[in-house]
Amino acid sequence: MTTSLTVDEESLLGALSAGPIVDLASALIAERSENPGGTEASTAAALADACRLTGLEVTVTEVAPGRPNVVATLPGAPSPTAPTLMFLGHSDVVPAGSGWSGDPFGARVSGGRLIGRGATDMKGGLAAIVAAMGALAGTELRGQVEFVCTVDEEAGGLGARSYVADRDSASGVLGCIVAEPTDLRAVRAGRGTANLDITVTGKAAHAGRPGDGCSAITVAGQVLTAIADDGRRLTEHPHPELGPATWNVGTIAGGQGINVVAADCRLGVDRRLLPDEQIDVVADDLRARFAALGLPDEASVTVTVDSETPAFATPLDHPLTTGVVSALGSLGLDSVPRVWSAACDAGFLHRDLGIESIVLGPGDINSQAHQVDESVAVDDLLTAAKLYALIAHRLLR
Repeated sequence: MTTSLTVDEESLLGALSAGPIVDLASALIAERSENPGGTEASTAAALADACRLTGLEVTVTEVAPGRPNVVATLPGAPSPTAPTLMFLGHSDVVPAGSGWSGDPFGARVSGGRLIGRGATDMKGGLAAIVAAMGALAGTELRGQVEFVCTVDEEAGGLGARSYVADRDSASGVLGCIVAEPTDLRAVRAGRGTANLDITVTGKAAHAGRPGDGCSAITVAGQVLTAIADDGRRLTEHPHPELGPATWNVGTIAGGQGINVVAADCRLGVDRRLLPDEQIDVVADDLRARFAALGLPDEASVTVTVDSETPAFATPLDHPLTTGVVSALGSLGLDSVPRVWSAACDAGFLHRDLGIESIVLGPGDINSQAHQVDESVAVDDLLTAAKLYALIAHRLLR
């Protein structure tokens, strides 16, 4: 669906330029917010200051020591019944690591690309949202635009969990645009993810008399078989667009020496979730499968959920989806909605508040996010800001 730009829309988009977006993204990159580390405070402070300078109303809420969420809205309180369009991002980045051609936190532009940790995931997207809201601040809208920047998205979702827990209602929310890197393509559904720790306990003994003990590693073999069997079961019940839920055993460690019967073994397991799956239910089902294995009396298996990001799926005919498709088409971009295998904070909005989301942002999650010399095209940052402004203008005009 393609809609031509109106004169007002041309004027709105014409007020945007790449320079301020690059400057803000560079300033955010300079504030190290590697996770793990809990170092988002300086990035949140820089973002909050930029929002205030843009004329937005800002609230900063500490969800853990030194880890604040930032919420910014357009000035002027709308009526209580006015609709709201949300934008969502996160302030943390993955650790920079080694091998960079320059300082990972010294943002620089080369060959039309902004380089630095977080350029793509997702400080470029944050800067594009602020620019779009600054342009919208001078327009007449029938509703509110709310920008939420959370902490801890790259790990346990602490910021998103806190936000959804504190929000009284999602009544009137039209939907949410999540500025994660999608190469400026609309993503309307994504699987969730959960990390589980499976601990197997046995009984130590001398390797010369293994019958005196119970090998936790041998029991872990049975556990692995049960997980693989369940994985095959999951392939028989795929989501029509996202495919099946999956298991992946990513780490295994156990035993204390070759001449000792292993008394312990631990598995680190990834479980990809489909919309409306609950990890507590999944974990209980797994425990029941282990209990049915007929394990030795000396053995025990515990399953602990370490983290979870829920899945989400937004219907093709939802007004948010059609609005995004219209804006993409008007700017001559690929407007076909997609699904992806990554997880993001949109899952918490979907599960806990019933808010529909579209993930749409500058940069590519596969080739740039979490990579050495992470970068994003400067032109894409400007295009993202134009998209965000246009989507909000059309949904709230």
